[in-house]
Amino acid sequence: MADTEDLASMGPRRRRRYLAQHGQAELPQTDSSAPSTPALPSDAPLPQTPNSAPVPVTPPNAAAEPTPRPLPSRRSRDEEPDTPSFPSVASVAPQAADATWESLLQDTQVAPAEQPEVALSEHHRRDKRSRVRRRKTMRNRTIIILAIVVTLLVVAIVFGAIIFNRWLSAKGADYEGSGTGRVMVTVPEGALGSDIGNILAKAQVVASSQAFFNACRDQEAACSAIQPGTYAMAKHMSAVNALSILIDKANRVDDQITIGPGLTKWQVKEQLVTTAGFSDADVEAAFANAPGLPKVAGGDIEGWLAPGTYLVGPGQDATETVWQMVAANVKRLRDAGIPEAQWETFLTKASIVQREGSDLQKQDYAKIARVLENRMDASKETVGFLNMDSTVIYGLGEASKSRKIPTAAEVADASNPYNTYRHKGLPPGPIGVVGQDAFDGTHNPSPGDWLYFTTVDLNTGETRFSATMEEQKANVELLKQFCKDHPDICKG
Repeated sequence: MADTEDLASMGPRRRRRYLAQHGQAELPQTDSSAPSTPALPSDAPLPQTPNSAPVPVTPPNAAAEPTPRPLPSRRSRDEEPDTPSFPSVASVAPQAADATWESLLQDTQVAPAEQPEVALSEHHRRDKRSRVRRRKTMRNRTIIILAIVVTLLVVAIVFGAIIFNRWLSAKGADYEGSGTGRVMVTVPEGALGSDIGNILAKAQVVASSQAFFNACRDQEAACSAIQPGTYAMAKHMSAVNALSILIDKANRVDDQITIGPGLTKWQVKEQLVTTAGFSDADVEAAFANAPGLPKVAGGDIEGWLAPGTYLVGPGQDATETVWQMVAANVKRLRDAGIPEAQWETFLTKASIVQREGSDLQKQDYAKIARVLENRMDASKETVGFLNMDSTVIYGLGEASKSRKIPTAAEVADASNPYNTYRHKGLPPGPIGVVGQDAFDGTHNPSPGDWLYFTTVDLNTGETRFSATMEEQKANVELLKQFCKDHPDICKG
């Protein structure tokens, strides 16, 4: 290679190979921070270093070895642009030359070719992952938006249907004409116009309950005249026609029986025979084998027929009707929380309270119930005798069912098991139908020390209570005077 070849133009590999071939493979490391060697005059002797070998002098006629020519630095070129540069002799300053070679080697170092490729590949992977995440995010966002749109659509449809139904109900869909076919409709006790409308709509008699309610609103007097019962009607009738059917008693196909408080089983039988059309034998059989009658009743129906209004539909027999009355009584006993073992005793007390009291003064029932409890206390002056006229009258049988006061001979008759003047404690069983007021008064007696009470006016029901016999005798005189003035009422 020529001496004038510029090492700076060589590639890194070629430069290292060149230096190795010319004995420069291992260059001494110099401290870049050490001061540079000052220039020497041309005739000065070369300095010797301890670790440096003598630099051989090439003979004039010998083949010239290519000597690397140091390249001027950027700083020297900039500072002395006009100064001619001369090739330096390597033997003059070997350490400076070595530093120059080392500097050239360091300047030509480059990073491995693989590094840019690795960085680029990693960038591509990150970019790919970012694109995947963006696509996934967009997909999830699209799904969420679609779900929201569908939900809003469903809500709008449902809301619209509700509004439409309300509008239709408020308007009241209605049929036209008198309808077709035949259907039985039962109007219960105490039903209002809206209740009847719901019953008719459920039976498909009218198109909507609102239509019937509108008809009742237009004819309030007629609607209020509707009686409980079972009616023969047609399907798909106009509301006005349905109302006209219900106000006509001729369309009723049932019988209505009302059982009042204080009635005995004989009086109830009369209503079942005369009003419902049952035979006397059918009613007696229903009483003797009443379904649902608890064992504590001992087989006696008295006191177990609940008061109220009962509808006897077509084909309904006496046994089913009696069962309804018994079931109603059992229900209220259970609802009141009275133990089953005490049902018969409770009804016996309540039936006496019912017969001794008066519906004209309902507040007296709780007081009479307290008198009953006090008289059964043997430590009181009544020594356990109830002394009730109502029990004596009941013991006389069906013939005396309308009487209120027994005679002196009847009071003295000890053969009557219901004579509480001669027998201590409660009679053998209830003596009649128990009304709700007497039921409640017996269940919660009023506090007091009363032992006696007397109804001094049978027309008004005025009753006086006392704790001593002296007060009671004075009240009895008032009753005697009333009976003297009204013998047709007292009858005894």
